[in-house]
Amino acid sequence: MRFLVLGGGGFLGAAVVDAAVAAGDSVTVFSRSGRPPADGVEVLTGDRRGDLGVLAGRRWDAVLDTFTDDEPGAPAVAATARLLSGSVGAYGYVSGMSVYAPDGPAVPDETAPVRAAGQQPDDDPLQQRSLAKLAAERALAEHFDGPVLVPRVGIMVGPRDPSDRFTWWPVRIAEALAGRRDRRVCVPGDPTRPVQFSDARDVAGWVVAMLRAGRGGVFDTVGPGRRQTLASVLDACLAAAGGGPGDVEFVPVGEEALRRGLAGVEEERRPLWFPEDQIPQEAVDSSAALAAGLTFRPVEDTARDTLHWVRRDRGTWPDLDVDLDAARERALLAAD
Repeated sequence: MRFLVLGGGGFLGAAVVDAAVAAGDSVTVFSRSGRPPADGVEVLTGDRRGDLGVLAGRRWDAVLDTFTDDEPGAPAVAATARLLSGSVGAYGYVSGMSVYAPDGPAVPDETAPVRAAGQQPDDDPLQQRSLAKLAAERALAEHFDGPVLVPRVGIMVGPRDPSDRFTWWPVRIAEALAGRRDRRVCVPGDPTRPVQFSDARDVAGWVVAMLRAGRGGVFDTVGPGRRQTLASVLDACLAAAGGGPGDVEFVPVGEEALRRGLAGVEEERRPLWFPEDQIPQEAVDSSAALAAGLTFRPVEDTARDTLHWVRRDRGTWPDLDVDLDAARERALLAAD
């Protein structure tokens, strides 16, 4: 298959390029950088906000659009949709679970109500971002003449995760096992609560398979496709770091104590599953995508691969972009 990726240098985009190459596809990436994300990938240089000339007159079997969700997003998506309509078989666009109305069902599926202008507070940190995503979804439906696949993703983790938020867990546990840090590990809230996340490689492989088959539709693609507690995730991270039961002590700290102790720390600089105040839903129903073939690997595999990746690229004991050093963690454990 001839596969076009609009923006293949980001987290999910790079995973999609890898999946398409592994499937034997001929892959082209359109980006401003002009740098190939993988060997054997064709790169076309241009700008989504107007410089689309290198795409004209070309044909591909499928395209995946990973354009960001800032305010000009919908016009840029509409422009590529118009240009590629008739010359691309199927168009995929990466949306997100934040588009669902926060006052909707606790476990939304694809039929749940979505956000609308004036219905959520202006200071809701996800409102404008989500409205831009929804506008891009509508632009595709209006301007692209062919199947449109819209995966609505959630928290994505795994190798090359730029946030370090999931990566922090296996690294922190490995530090404890090596005696570099306290074996008492601060655990947020109730360890028995379920958590949801996706290995970006699993979403990428499914997206490529769907587009290769010419499939369209809106799908929630939030993992792990099974009930996964925070405790089981941490146990998997422990195993991935080479430890076993009793090698570290996971100490639960109440969420109110965490909020006080982390006051002033942006959510993007906290380990995953410290209070996620921006996620209003209890969970997301991804059963439609699971029925369409989406699968998720065991979390231990994700943790092991993530630990291997970060050590390979940044050293055995990497300095992560997470604001929870040993002193702050001791203070949290003492304050609860």
